[in-house]
Amino acid sequence: MVTYSIKDLEKFSGIKAHTIRVWEQRYGLLNPERTDSNIRFYDEEQLKHLLNISLLANNGHKISKIAKYSSDEFNQEVRSIYERFENEASSEAVKVKINGLIIAMLELDELKFEKIFSTSLLKRGFGMAVQRGSIPTRRFPLPH
Repeated sequence: MVTYSIKDLEKFSGIKAHTIRVWEQRYGLLNPERTDSNIRFYDEEQLKHLLNISLLANNGHKISKIAKYSSDEFNQEVRSIYERFENEASSEAVKVKINGLIIAMLELDELKFEKIFSTSLLKRGFGMAVQRGSIPTRRFPLPH
């Protein structure tokens, strides 16, 4: 099983570790496992969930409301954001697409990744896609 530390989640999502801990305690949004020495660790599902929480929060959804969504409501809200930004090239659209690429990589979903990647290439060309951030070029943490 692949596991991630809270620092890994912070790097992937851009959400500070302190905020992740608060969201766990206050809203129960994540439920990490713990080592014998009480250090949190997360699985891929929790990482993907946090990425989608971040996506919703960055697009105007309040954390208190996200915490109350049913699974269906949560998934529908996430889908609607992806659909809204699918054909855009704004900086917000780039963030949404990077989120989608990361999730596609975690899921090993080649078709999903290729769709997002191809759209970025067609809209911007390779040089602009890399330069402007549609294609993630930063280093990501390796799973533990």
